[in-house]
Amino acid sequence: MKRKISAETRRKLIEAARERWARSSQKMESGGSVPPAPATPVKKPPEPWKANIEGLLRTTPGQQSRPKVKALLFFSFFLRYNQYVVQPGFIKASAVPEELWHNREALSAYLVENRRNPAILSLVSGLRDYQIDDYEWVNAQPGYRLVIDSALRQLQYSYYNYQQSAEFWEGLTDAIVFVGTENNPFREPVRVLSGTAPIELEMHREEGGIRLSLVVSFPNHSVRMGSGNLTVFNQSPLWLRVGGQITRVGTDLYKLKSLNNKFDTFIPAESVDNFIQMYFASLANAYNVRGETMAVETLTSVPPQPRVYLTEEGQQLRAVLRFAYQGHECYGMKKPPGYSYVRDAERDVIVKVERNQEFESRWWERLSRDEFGLKCGHLRDGTSQDVFLVRARVHPFDFLKNYVPKLAEAGVEVYGEADLKLARINRNRPTISFNVTSGIDWFDVKTVINYGDLEVSLAEIRKSLRKHERFIRLVDGSIGEIPDEWIEKYKHLFGLGEASEDGLRLSRHHVTLLDQLLSDNEHVQTDKQFEIARAWLKNFDGIKSRELPSGFIGELRPYQKAGFDWLHFLREARFGGCLADDMGTGKTIQALCFVQSLKEEHAAKYAGKRGRRERKPTHLLVVPRSLIFNWEREAQRFTPDLKVLNFAHAERASDLKEFDKYDIVLTTYGVMLREIERLMEYEFDTVILDEAQAIKNPVSESAKAARLLRGRNKLTLTGTPVENNTLELWSQFAFLNPGLLGSIDYFREGFSGPIERQGDEQATQMLRRMVYPFILRRTKDQVSLDLPPRSEKILWEEMEPEQRRIYNLTRDEYRAKILQLIDDKGLKDARFRILEGLLRLRQICNHPILVDPKYHGPSAKLEALMEAIETLNAEGHKALVFSQFVKMLRLIERQINKAKIPYSYLDGSTLNRQARVDAFQNDEQTRIFLISLKAGGVGLNLTAADYVIHVDPWWNPAVEMQATDRAHRIGQDKPVFVYKLMMKDSVEEKILQLQERKRNLVRQLISTEAGFFKSLTADDISELFS
Repeated sequence: MKRKISAETRRKLIEAARERWARSSQKMESGGSVPPAPATPVKKPPEPWKANIEGLLRTTPGQQSRPKVKALLFFSFFLRYNQYVVQPGFIKASAVPEELWHNREALSAYLVENRRNPAILSLVSGLRDYQIDDYEWVNAQPGYRLVIDSALRQLQYSYYNYQQSAEFWEGLTDAIVFVGTENNPFREPVRVLSGTAPIELEMHREEGGIRLSLVVSFPNHSVRMGSGNLTVFNQSPLWLRVGGQITRVGTDLYKLKSLNNKFDTFIPAESVDNFIQMYFASLANAYNVRGETMAVETLTSVPPQPRVYLTEEGQQLRAVLRFAYQGHECYGMKKPPGYSYVRDAERDVIVKVERNQEFESRWWERLSRDEFGLKCGHLRDGTSQDVFLVRARVHPFDFLKNYVPKLAEAGVEVYGEADLKLARINRNRPTISFNVTSGIDWFDVKTVINYGDLEVSLAEIRKSLRKHERFIRLVDGSIGEIPDEWIEKYKHLFGLGEASEDGLRLSRHHVTLLDQLLSDNEHVQTDKQFEIARAWLKNFDGIKSRELPSGFIGELRPYQKAGFDWLHFLREARFGGCLADDMGTGKTIQALCFVQSLKEEHAAKYAGKRGRRERKPTHLLVVPRSLIFNWEREAQRFTPDLKVLNFAHAERASDLKEFDKYDIVLTTYGVMLREIERLMEYEFDTVILDEAQAIKNPVSESAKAARLLRGRNKLTLTGTPVENNTLELWSQFAFLNPGLLGSIDYFREGFSGPIERQGDEQATQMLRRMVYPFILRRTKDQVSLDLPPRSEKILWEEMEPEQRRIYNLTRDEYRAKILQLIDDKGLKDARFRILEGLLRLRQICNHPILVDPKYHGPSAKLEALMEAIETLNAEGHKALVFSQFVKMLRLIERQINKAKIPYSYLDGSTLNRQARVDAFQNDEQTRIFLISLKAGGVGLNLTAADYVIHVDPWWNPAVEMQATDRAHRIGQDKPVFVYKLMMKDSVEEKILQLQERKRNLVRQLISTEAGFFKSLTADDISELFS
């Protein structure tokens, strides 16, 4: 912390500094040292009349003036109380070679070199005001008296005359100037520059985006604000030092400090385009923009082309005036600026357009007059804009019929008639024709668009569609309409395709998209390879049946046999696929049978043949850690001929050539992530991801690593390809068929946003059609004949009085906080507090002790649960009890121990999971299994149970279904009864109501549950906490 200096101490220090310079002056004049004299403090400048009289007395008549000594004038800056002040000083000219007297740089260098030379320093002195006329200043410039006077005033009195201060700084531009100390005036030479240094905006690339910084631009270089290289030498006007230069800056100190502290902004890559469109022009108008991130072109001396855009607002026909400079449009205004910045989206550059102000203003005035039937005015909705409205006496038909041609004759291009309900210029309905040719892994689509006899390039149509424009100027100057259905129908074709010279190039994965778009078009030509691909699609419903491999021990149900055939069908077509059957329907056995058949096909291919042969297929199987043992056991049971390498052990093979000896390399997602640099070097035959929801987050490290794996074929197995949002589907297909759904940004814009936020049915159907051939999903309802019935029942309970009191207090507290947070910052920023509040209320529904350890009262839900457990145990039934809260499971465990009921227990910390499962499955006395939903909701086979109890239901029924499927799956021979414990008049009841109300939303895609949270409104939140 800085020590505060008193006024008295400050005065004494100033006097001491002044006296040091005075003594050095006296010493130089007398040639020796003098004892220090007491200083007389001067608290304010002397009055002008006194200074004049004292000067008169020094030059009395008859007094013989002595010859003046030649001296060299300099100025030295030094710090005083954290502020720079300047001391005028001088040195006798005789101490310096005469050839240096008028060479500023050489003289400065000489003095710095001799700054410790006693012979030189003895001739150096600080300048006092009464000494100014005593010397002949051989290097002084005009106006030096004002410069010296202003410097002495600042030094001696801390007194500022701002007008003189500005003149003083300008005067220093021709002077010899140093930065030093009171005892070492010649430490560093500096140069005071004339003119003003501008503040500019600098843009430069960084990994993942661009950074914006403010810089001060000097003649030969620039310095970034906040770099620590800028030193304030004067506040008003603002003068800064950088290195050996001092310059004036075009701002004040307060603004500089504000920007210096705050303005250093990083813009991520995904936001750069939005920044350019929304903010760059405004910044460029305020600052000179420089940098490396994008090209900024300057367009000067280009004749503007006036344009009028016609639109309708209610019953009003209005016109917007713009001026195009080589196609770059600027909005017309009464007093246009000298320059405007426009983004060229096609070339991704910024164009600085020099505007013809006189021409634009003249046209603005012409449109304001009656010449073209328009007036500049306000819309009837009360908004004020620079728009032109049709005059009241002019009917819209008259304007279109009579005035629009006059505008065209006057040289104005008129746009927008095709979008008006009143008239259309070109009435020809456009036609589009396609010519499809095939490459190795792509399709080239040549496209021709015609408005009658007029042909339009695909590039022009794409440009208009991207701008969401429904009209286009044709080569004959008329306006052609782009049909509304084209915008929706072809946006994905244009968005997913890569532009070529006369059409598009699409990935072979887009055969479904092309087939759909071309099927109802009369003007289509295709080559043989594309027709083969289309035929493949049509064969989807009649896939060739294959014989089961001889090494498969077991039997496939009909739908499993269909899945086995489908996997071969995808392999032949070189596509990846997602086997998305419901939990418990046998995805594991279908995958093992498929791998066994590939092994036997390879052996048959080379049976009895000699010579070189292909390496036998090795397949990679990535599974959750908890399922390693299950896959090993299932492989041994159904396909014992398959050699399986457990690559999840700590003692993993160091040489990947070991993989050649095995049919399946079995590993976990964690090991895959850690070993990805090695695994990606090996080319597998098939890469299979089990429980592939593990890669549902497209930006997770696991998803990124999975996309690096190499394989001829790729498959995913999951009962829930979409749990929370459609991006999970994109993530799976980025692994299976890269490019099918476009980039993640395109998918967000074209599918994810419209489906989840707007409930866009067209986007949903388009996405469904694109992924349909590559997803096979059979629900339990579809294969119900193979499973015993399952029934569900909700058990409603009433809270105990004290439990209700705690619930209401907690609810009211969170409700007030959350609704206020939503009002202040919006629903998105309130998300964490909402989830926290819902979590607390759900815990209280289970048992208040989960949120208040001091609570010693009962819990209605726990009592009801124990009653059900005791009854089921007594009747000989086996039950799975699921909860999301481990603490709740421990409470239940405590009560079961008191009742002396045998049980098994499993949560995320449980070791020997399989031993717990086997005990429940095989021990007749162990009839209750307490399971954490997260740890045991997937991958377990618990068909010994015929009852499933969900202690705390939650948003996503799919998660509950996964847990229920531990019992209701292949191998179950008893009816399964599912109980859900719920508290009346609680958040649990309201969640159930929301699930019903939003059922259409959560079942849009392939019959799975989507996340609720993005669909919730502020009213929904209010209801949950009511």
